[in-house]
Amino acid sequence: MLNITFNQIRLFATVARHKSFTKAAKELSISQPAVSSQLKKLAESIGDPLIEVVGRKVYLTPIGETTYQQFQILLEDFEDFNTRLRTAQTDNLEGDLVIAGVSASKYFLPFIIAEFLKEHPKVKPKLSILSKADTHKSLQNQEHELVISGRVIENIDAKFEPFANHTLAVVAHPNSRLHDHAKLSLKSLLKQNLILPTTETSVRKAIDEVFADAGLTLEPYMELSSYESIKQSIMAGLGVGILSTDAFRLEEHTGHLIRLNVSDFPIEKHWYYAVHNNTQLSTVALAFIEFLNRASIETHIKQIYSPNL
Repeated sequence: MLNITFNQIRLFATVARHKSFTKAAKELSISQPAVSSQLKKLAESIGDPLIEVVGRKVYLTPIGETTYQQFQILLEDFEDFNTRLRTAQTDNLEGDLVIAGVSASKYFLPFIIAEFLKEHPKVKPKLSILSKADTHKSLQNQEHELVISGRVIENIDAKFEPFANHTLAVVAHPNSRLHDHAKLSLKSLLKQNLILPTTETSVRKAIDEVFADAGLTLEPYMELSSYESIKQSIMAGLGVGILSTDAFRLEEHTGHLIRLNVSDFPIEKHWYYAVHNNTQLSTVALAFIEFLNRASIETHIKQIYSPNL
């Protein structure tokens, strides 16, 4: 009986597809000597050479060609089995979705969870919206399986993966005279009463960087600690603000706020999901990550506000 491992099957198929040890090693994230060693063991198990190397070129032997064809069938069958298995598991998915998000995630995360539950109605969400400090603490102490963050947090043993755009735009009251301008410069924006997030936030750092790159110094009219406070102040006519588009999606749709066309805006950042490296993710958490990666925030919540989002 042949003593062949799945890794050897996948490795040989990758080498045969690329006709290159180097490219196969890079794709599989292993060393080139490891590729050579495993292929040698595979050939010994089969009892015939599978590959010939002439100069720098890789050729399949007749037995190698036959083996490659059969391995492709095996890999396709395995992928089909894997897909069917995941489907069977997720069709009956149940359990808790234990997730936390920073304050600004409250504008989109509940909608994404609601869409996820349409596919998996037996899942029970356990959502916490936390301050930035408490979110960091939760991730560090593994209090939640998943954490949604607007930035990568340094000095925490965790993996951060971007899953959606986090766009910052300039926002004004709909009666603002700036509405009539085709495009505003950053310098002209400094003449307005600017209402901005406080300096310790990652959003404010991104805003400061844009103005600094243009050789300009920000002197905000007001600095507020929450998007909600900034929104209310803009709607009261106190000034012009810079906000995450997720935070004023509803107000823009209803006409209570407008987006201004300003040079160097919008600023494009990312939303991340984070998992502590010592956390063993549940099937529910893994399914939610797959759901996050499947479509944009706009796709998940477009039916809530507008089909044009």
